Amino acid sequence: MKRAKPAPLSCDTCQQVIAVGDHISYGSIESGYRQLCGRCFNEEIARANGIDFTHVQFDPIEMQDAVGERHQFHFRVRLLGDRVILESFELCAGEPRGYKFQAVADAEADLFGLLAQLIERIRRALSVRHLKEETRFGLSIADFLVRGRIAWDHTKDRRMPLLVIDGREVTWEQFGRMLMSFEGWQFKLEIRDMSEEI
Repeated sequence: MKRAKPAPLSCDTCQQVIAVGDHISYGSIESGYRQLCGRCFNEEIARANGIDFTHVQFDPIEMQDAVGERHQFHFRVRLLGDRVILESFELCAGEPRGYKFQAVADAEADLFGLLAQLIERIRRALSVRHLKEETRFGLSIADFLVRGRIAWDHTKDRRMPLLVIDGREVTWEQFGRMLMSFEGWQFKLEIRDMSEEI
C-alpha cells in the first residue's frame, strides 16, 4: 500500500512553503493549531521564554558509509524552552526516512559546535554495518550486534514496529527471520533516547 504524497504546506506566520521535515503543528485543542516552519516556531518559542536565540539553517551534507553508499543528511533545529535539539535525517521518496540522528544541548549552546558533534556521531554510526546480505540466507545479522531505530510500519496500521538498521527499513517479520538463526541463544534489548549514542 503506497502512502499518498502530502501537498506542500505554507507557514501560517511567514507564508513560505515549509520544507520537507520542517513542519510543526503548533497550538492546542482549545486555541487551535497553526502550521509553522522551523524558523517561525523557534522564534516564537524564544520570544515566549525570553531567550536570545538565532535560528540557523544548515545545508545538507553527503557522507559515505562502510560499504561505500552515499547518504545525504538534512538538518533541522528545534528550540524547546531551555533546550535546543539538532536533528539530521535522510529524505527517501520525499519524506524523512532512513538514518536519523539527534543531539540535545542548552538553548544558548553554540549550534555550529553542536553540528560538529552530530556530524562526528553520524560518521561513527556510518562506519559500522549491522546487517549483511548472504547469498543463501538473504539479510542477516553481522557480528552478533544490531543497533537501529524503532519506527512504525505504515502497512500495519501503526500496530507493528518497523526497524531502521543501517539506514534500511526492516519489517518486524524480516527481523524475526534473522533472529531465528540464533534460536536458543540469549539476547539483551536496550532502548535509548534518540539523542543518546548507542
